[in-house]
Amino acid sequence: MSTRLLVGIAFFSAAMTGIFLGNMFQLMMIGEVNRKNPDGQQISYFWFDLSKIVRIFKEYRRLYPEGKLHLAAFGSIALGGAGMAGVAVCLRILGG
Repeated sequence: MSTRLLVGIAFFSAAMTGIFLGNMFQLMMIGEVNRKNPDGQQISYFWFDLSKIVRIFKEYRRLYPEGKLHLAAFGSIALGGAGMAGVAVCLRILGG
């Protein structure tokens, strides 16, 4: 196996781990927010878009100013993005 393939597999694994963890932390934040919000203002666990993700982060920071889940989610998302960029470089999509 070539080195490029092995590095690409490692980056792909890092990307999938970051995406999985980011999703898990986001779902944990929804649970924490829903625990404090009344029934009519709870956030659904289904169908995500950018405005909903921003709402989740804002509500979590408002209700839990000392909470750290949002930092874990950002870090995980950054790991996923870095892994995807690494895969793109290994596949010569980025960087020639």
